[in-house]
Amino acid sequence: MKRKLMLLMACIVMGIGLVNAQISKVTGTVISEEDGLPIVGASVVVKGTSTGTITDVDGKFTLENLPSSAKTLMVSFVGLRTQEVEIKPVLSIALKADSEMLDEVMVVAYGTAKKSSFTGSAATMRGDKIQKMQVSNVSKALEGAVAGVQISSESGSPGTSASIRIRGIGSISSSQEPLIVVDGVPYEGSLNSISAQDIESLTVLKDAAANSMYGARGSNGVIMITTKGSKSGKPRINFEARYGFNTRGVGNYDIITDAGEWYEMQYESYRNSLAPSMGQAAASQYAAQNLIKNLVKYNKFAGVADDAIIDPTTGKLNPAATTYKWNDDWTKDPFENGTRQEYNINISGGNDKTQAYASLGYLADEGYMVGSGFDRISARVKVDQQIGKYFRVGGNIAYANTIRESFGSEGGNYSNIFMFSQNIAPIYPIYLYDKDGALMYDEKGNVRYDFGTEYVRPYAAEQNPYATAAESLNKYMADNLSTRGYFEAKFLNDFKFTLNVAYDVFNNTNTQFSTPVGGDAAAVKGRGYNYTSRRGALNLNQLLNWTREFGEHNFNVLLGHETKNDKYKYLEGHMTNFADPTNPDFSNAATYQGLTSYTMEYALEGYFAKLDYDYADKYYLTASYRRDGSSRFHPDNRWGSFWAVGGSWRAKEESFLKDVAWLDNLKVKVSYGTQGNDGVPYAHHYSKLTGVDRVDGEPASNTVLRASKDLTWEKSNNFNAGIELGLWNWLDFNVDFFIKETKDMLYYSPLAPSQGSPSGIYRNEMDMKNTGIEFELNANIFDTDNFKWNVSLNGTHYKNELTKLPISKPAEKYPDGYQSGSYWRKIGGSLYDFYMYEYAGVDPTNGKPLYNVYLTDDNGNETGVIETTSDIAKATRRQTGKTSIPDFVGGLSTTFEAYGFDLTVQTAFQLGGYVYDSNYVGLMTPGDAGQNFHKDMFNRWTPTNTDTNIPALGYQMQAQTINNGNYVDFFLTDASYFSLRNITLGYTLPKNWLQKAGIEKLRVYLTGDNIWLQSKRKGLDPRYDFTGSTNFSYSALSTYSIGLNLTL
Repeated sequence: MKRKLMLLMACIVMGIGLVNAQISKVTGTVISEEDGLPIVGASVVVKGTSTGTITDVDGKFTLENLPSSAKTLMVSFVGLRTQEVEIKPVLSIALKADSEMLDEVMVVAYGTAKKSSFTGSAATMRGDKIQKMQVSNVSKALEGAVAGVQISSESGSPGTSASIRIRGIGSISSSQEPLIVVDGVPYEGSLNSISAQDIESLTVLKDAAANSMYGARGSNGVIMITTKGSKSGKPRINFEARYGFNTRGVGNYDIITDAGEWYEMQYESYRNSLAPSMGQAAASQYAAQNLIKNLVKYNKFAGVADDAIIDPTTGKLNPAATTYKWNDDWTKDPFENGTRQEYNINISGGNDKTQAYASLGYLADEGYMVGSGFDRISARVKVDQQIGKYFRVGGNIAYANTIRESFGSEGGNYSNIFMFSQNIAPIYPIYLYDKDGALMYDEKGNVRYDFGTEYVRPYAAEQNPYATAAESLNKYMADNLSTRGYFEAKFLNDFKFTLNVAYDVFNNTNTQFSTPVGGDAAAVKGRGYNYTSRRGALNLNQLLNWTREFGEHNFNVLLGHETKNDKYKYLEGHMTNFADPTNPDFSNAATYQGLTSYTMEYALEGYFAKLDYDYADKYYLTASYRRDGSSRFHPDNRWGSFWAVGGSWRAKEESFLKDVAWLDNLKVKVSYGTQGNDGVPYAHHYSKLTGVDRVDGEPASNTVLRASKDLTWEKSNNFNAGIELGLWNWLDFNVDFFIKETKDMLYYSPLAPSQGSPSGIYRNEMDMKNTGIEFELNANIFDTDNFKWNVSLNGTHYKNELTKLPISKPAEKYPDGYQSGSYWRKIGGSLYDFYMYEYAGVDPTNGKPLYNVYLTDDNGNETGVIETTSDIAKATRRQTGKTSIPDFVGGLSTTFEAYGFDLTVQTAFQLGGYVYDSNYVGLMTPGDAGQNFHKDMFNRWTPTNTDTNIPALGYQMQAQTINNGNYVDFFLTDASYFSLRNITLGYTLPKNWLQKAGIEKLRVYLTGDNIWLQSKRKGLDPRYDFTGSTNFSYSALSTYSIGLNLTL
């Protein structure tokens, strides 16, 4: 018995020794979960003690002589998620990378916040999603990507920007663009200077709780761009290359392209105009004989006499007209695919003390129209350094050189090739030919362009936009230098002081040169303009943070001060009479035409405070206050106060829901607050601005802007209520209801003519409200090691309504509102409600267009009787009940990953809203000489086709046009569209294939952008403008590329 007891005691002692041996020494390795590489300098500390160590160059660590009470290790590294690990003799620990943390932490005003605790409304796009879009300007990557965000693009030319609206229309006369913040500091430059490959994340702040800390500049929302920084472990090199081509994403309207069909239409138009005075038979004969000679001037068919193109007995093309003298095609020839190539290399690395990141990028983005393109060279260096235990410093320097070339005008004139190529008849050549169809050359042997002067072309004489684009120059060059620096000090355990300094310099030059090859520049032997500007922007802020926990009560208080100073200088020159027609320098010109310059300054100062409180990680409260002063207003109205409060409740953390397995997250949030907008048109409005004209060599002053001492901020009051829901560990749904009231909106109020020029004055006169709902749905349908499938959907609906009319149009005097151009504005109506004549079809007896007339009594009240008239001057212009504001906008995307393959599809769409299709207006012509027709004109009224709503043709018969020089609702077109925004297919090679070559990751992919657009009418792109207008602009780029990602 004694022997058994001794044996038992020995076993117990040995067991205790083994236990002590297990906890007295721990060895392990810390790696990155993202790539499996060791992390150098990771901190490994026994929880609740100061006992710890750091990992070596292989990511290994050893801890010895641990007390028996030690149960848990805390493993951390800068930029990675801290992990708690149960102590074991041998450990292998994988820390999650930043890309995973992005789903939990977002960048907000003056810091970061956990999504779970955030009381405001914001959305984050990860950098890898932006980088899949082949855009030279990041603004265009937002289409359909974020709930509550709309974009429009007036030009698809490489390097151009999109307009951005967050939660709808924000103003009438002031800026509606959101504030752009790059690495914590407001950014004044173009987003085309920032490479998408340098972006870590993009966060959109939407409501008062999110953006009121930006006070005077937060009314239109805030977009926070965070650039990439250092990564963990050994130095890592990433290289990406793309090569592909750009083509036209939105084609032509459905216009006539056959010369014979066009001749027949133009003949009919000419004949109809002559018939009232000559009779049908004589008019038919005369029109056929003189169509070329008197009207269109060009005979495209070989072997057919000018007076025999059309058979007057049938109105049809002469059967002998089968061969063209030239095959130039304005709708195709000017547009050729341009190459696109982009390369980016970056290196990052560091340890727990020092982190560094550097990148170099090059983009050559050639447009599909000659004379258009965008080149960018960009470089960025970012360093962060921990100094001792309490101090940290860092710097970020970025440089970009951009060159954007534009082919010429994109306005509504003949130098706009997108308008010209669709409106000119398909009989006219690009180059100059003799009467027999032989090309003509100048004395130097160069092919001559047809400017319409030799043969007196009736359409756009002395114009050839292709020649202008090919031979002339319109170049924008920018040198942008952005510097950021910070100093951070921790003291007294709970305090942190941060100083941020930023200075951005933007130097821009624009050279415009029209060579004397033809057109109006030929008369002055070449015309040149040079524009030069420099903007310097200095931003400084000082932040003091206090953080303290009292049991389950957590407080964070922020106090801050910020100053901003901008200086802008501008110089413009204009000269003509150039000696060398290829040299745009002014030293090559002889005749001075004009020279001007000006300087602007802008200053802003703000003081702010913010309190964040939470109890038990369930109940959250945020309150902020900011007071800003802007140099744009008179000292008496310069300062404004802006504030916000918000709260949220994480209901899932309550005891009655915590154990509900199918419910992952349930949070309710609400916020209310104010923001301001000082984005007024001029540098300051409180004093009269005077310009100087030159009259006979002497200065003569003229008033440019009337003084408005009382002008002040536009103010925005924002309410937001939302729910965040997570279900079954794979489905997330967020929905927000918002009300945005904008008060004291800037309005250019008209004055009596007797007060002279200017004819109006800016005042704070109007109020407006947006009420809407937005949602985001994200579903991880499959999430296994070998197969992942994710689907995301976002959408926004909002109603815009005016709540106060201008002083000159008071609601008491205008109870039903007033006309403003093609819009009707009234209390309760939107800013862009269309006001037009009602089209009533065609008179079946004569083919004339008809319009509705609403009869009224002696008091001007409508009687309910509706008549029609062919005289639009007698018709009634009315509220159409249609607006440019869509019913719903959104985006749908999906991603598949399986066995190394990945496929991403991104779309954007819009439902409802209307555009006034002015492009279509110009093509529904009754037959202006030399101008093309839309194919809808094939259904025009004729004596044998009376059941139609398209009027008869009639050369120079203005009354035969549907719009007749006015706005007619026939051209209001449904603005719904669906865009296949991006498709990317990639393959990542297995790691075990690459390790022997020292390659960490290798991925190859194919990608396409703007692949397909479906809208109500062929050629119509409803994304042009928020106001419902259209234009023949540079169509969106479709880009297709092959790419490679390499990580070493």
